[in-house]
Amino acid sequence: MPPITCETCRQPASAHDVVNYGAMEGGYRQLCGRCFNEAAASRLCLQGFEHVAFEPVRMVDGRGIEHEFRFRTRLFGPGVAIDAFELRDSSPAGYQFQVIGEPDDDPLELLGKLIGKMRRALALTHLDDADHGPQVNDRLRQR
Repeated sequence: MPPITCETCRQPASAHDVVNYGAMEGGYRQLCGRCFNEAAASRLCLQGFEHVAFEPVRMVDGRGIEHEFRFRTRLFGPGVAIDAFELRDSSPAGYQFQVIGEPDDDPLELLGKLIGKMRRALALTHLDDADHGPQVNDRLRQR
């Protein structure tokens, strides 16, 4: 999928990092994550909100399979969310994780919490090979 040009900064952005921002009455603009967060911070009168772009991270799951995660930071009303997700055919798919914090929280601390959450989840296996094919194991049912 070709990149989308942000209507504010005019820079190319991946489709998974674009937000349709606006309203039915005034129309919508396609904004990259950074420009969306800046517009949302301005609208919410949040002084000093810092949009941080994180580099992708590779992690290995409990079966030894490597996964590459991308990150997306989104400001929303009372908080900020950092999402981690795998890409398949240029769209978020596979494992997906999220941590939510306050807009003035340290983004690196939130990332640390998210990475911890990801490590704990990836260490678990949820399916066992059985006589009749893959079966959900007890570790998933007990959650």
